[in-house]
Amino acid sequence: MRKNAEGIPFNKLKINCNINQLVDIFYQLHRELFINGKPILDGNINDFVAVIVNSFVDKNGQELSPETIKTVITPSKSDKRPKPHKRIDIDKLL
Repeated sequence: MRKNAEGIPFNKLKINCNINQLVDIFYQLHRELFINGKPILDGNINDFVAVIVNSFVDKNGQELSPETIKTVITPSKSDKRPKPHKRIDIDKLL
């Protein structure tokens, strides 16, 4: 159990999908989906890496690697994100 800046206790959320699928959701919200010309989530890559690493653990309860997250979320590393048939398409959910 951890506490955030306001002292509210929380546990990291466990993801049961592939790590690249989770990171791709953040990628879509930052790079592909816009409202009034602005990304739905705005920030730099380091901000996204920090949020993901500090909020989630993998399906085995292991910490996520910041280097892995940074690689997957980098725009030029499309080969590291999920293939189309494995992608969670956020646009269809909105």
